[in-house]
Amino acid sequence: MTTPSTVHGQYPRVYMVRHGTTEWSQSGRHTGLTDIPLLPSGVEQAKLLSTRIFENPHQDMVHIDNISLVLVSPLKRALQTYEHLRQGGLTKESREGTKPSCFTRTQERATSLLTEWDYGDYEGVTTKDILMTRPNWSLFGDNVPNGETVEQVAARADKVIELIHNYQRGQNSQGQGTMVLKMPWTECDTKSHAATSSTISAYVHNVVEGIEKGALSDECKLNEVRIPEVGRRDVLIVAHSHFLRVFAARWLKLDGIEGRNFVLDTASVSVLGYEHTLEERVIKVWNQGNHLWKDNTRIG
Repeated sequence: MTTPSTVHGQYPRVYMVRHGTTEWSQSGRHTGLTDIPLLPSGVEQAKLLSTRIFENPHQDMVHIDNISLVLVSPLKRALQTYEHLRQGGLTKESREGTKPSCFTRTQERATSLLTEWDYGDYEGVTTKDILMTRPNWSLFGDNVPNGETVEQVAARADKVIELIHNYQRGQNSQGQGTMVLKMPWTECDTKSHAATSSTISAYVHNVVEGIEKGALSDECKLNEVRIPEVGRRDVLIVAHSHFLRVFAARWLKLDGIEGRNFVLDTASVSVLGYEHTLEERVIKVWNQGNHLWKDNTRIG
């Protein structure tokens, strides 16, 4: 476990990971709800992210032992990225005299609130091709036909931010102290995605299986998150580029359209947090991708 430095301060963090490279992200095609897997290079990116950042005790950007909640998009590319983080050594048996890695005791949730922007008629189309018929078009400024607006994406982000902010404060939305928060999405939403995915973690599979067999009640763990002690309230999000850009803007209490100013590369990690108080939200690290270099070549 790394000890938080004075540079980063005492407050909890939110780690944002964009999924690894896919065939469409590599070619520049807008990939919204199309459920395509990672390329081999995307898998390698995720493994490098695990070994060089999450598993590395000699860095001060990610404190894995403080992560107690993981939120993942139900799309394959995000789920696969997270699974490779888990399989990269984070769930191995601990060495004698050391604590088990945090990913053996985190709460994991998959939710459609974290899916990528619905690009509507522009799904699978490159920006270059769109500009041939709509010069000066911008996703953030002009939206997409038959898809989501930036305001709709921002509304999804706001629900996740409210959960995380309450989780890290140990309060509900009314400002009352609590140790349990209800999820901002339904059990059916989480269940349907987790049950049909072959890459979601074993933890979620086991809970879903318990629901289907009647072993768990309707008030099962998928419906809520438990708030741990102070110092272990970091959150990991694994999702998609344009959604996370809007998420970052809303974290800073900016309009969602300001996400146009934040670029995210595949398999990058960013860190959001607080300064001075838990009401002053900031960006601490953005679009870190140094871990993706191997033999003087950037992977992916």
